[in-house]
Amino acid sequence: MGGITPILFQRDGTLTREGKEVSRDEISPKGSWLSLDVLITKRVFDYVDHILNLPSLEWVQSTAAGFDNPLFVEMAKKGMRLTNSDAQAVAISEFVLGSVLAEFQNPTARLQKQAEKKWEGIGFREIAGTTWMIVGIGNIGNEVAKRARAFDAHIIGVKRTGESPEAHETIRPADMKARLPECDIVVFTSPLNKETHHMGDAAFFAAMKKDATFVNIGRGGLVNETELISALDNGTPAVAILDVFETEPLPETSPLWDHRRVRVTPHSSPKTDGTQLRALDLFLENLAAFVKGAPLRNEVPSATIIGSAA
Repeated sequence: MGGITPILFQRDGTLTREGKEVSRDEISPKGSWLSLDVLITKRVFDYVDHILNLPSLEWVQSTAAGFDNPLFVEMAKKGMRLTNSDAQAVAISEFVLGSVLAEFQNPTARLQKQAEKKWEGIGFREIAGTTWMIVGIGNIGNEVAKRARAFDAHIIGVKRTGESPEAHETIRPADMKARLPECDIVVFTSPLNKETHHMGDAAFFAAMKKDATFVNIGRGGLVNETELISALDNGTPAVAILDVFETEPLPETSPLWDHRRVRVTPHSSPKTDGTQLRALDLFLENLAAFVKGAPLRNEVPSATIIGSAA
């Protein structure tokens, strides 16, 4: 892109411009990309330190979907414009559908029959006709809804304002517990803030159907893990598919690892090549818009970010 000189953050934490190392005092960038390869390394805090101490910086494109981390609040307080990412929505939605299908169809039992050379069919449950509640239905939730609808599921979207284009019906958070007894699959896709913290609690799980499947791909703090374990021990929900946790990495001492009703994955639902390519496309699209002074896609108002942490 003409007229732009990139400053690269290297694996050893140094900064380079046109192949030469530069100090923070020598640069004055206006935009920054908090890319996936930075987010998943221990160098992310060094990178963020640069961001927070560059007075010239006006805009940060994140590869994350949410801005609940306190570091983003600090950026917002400094007046930086922040744009989040919907690049992971396709990957996460396929993860959700694949995980639910695995629970319903039990491929492990099929493989066991094959290994034993036994001609015995394994019965399975259909997604068709099930009811899904997607809590916090936004970019990711709508992609989940789109795929579940293709299996002839009924979708209830939970959203504070507006309507979901992919849900059959959209309800408000105050009404969701009353509708839980209808739902076969409940998926958390919400951001984490003071309203959603531990919304998955004992009362929430007690209201679910006995054979319901619970999925959390939002944030670990949405769920009170102690109360979830108690609920699972009591048989409601029937199974919990968890890709996010209050403490990550999940400690080896956590009872979630060994619980027979829990499926643990290490915050890996977005990790596909497609996510990385879509994230790059989004950054380049917003970079071009930023240079032109045009609106940025997925910009989140600073007041919203600051207010969610209050």
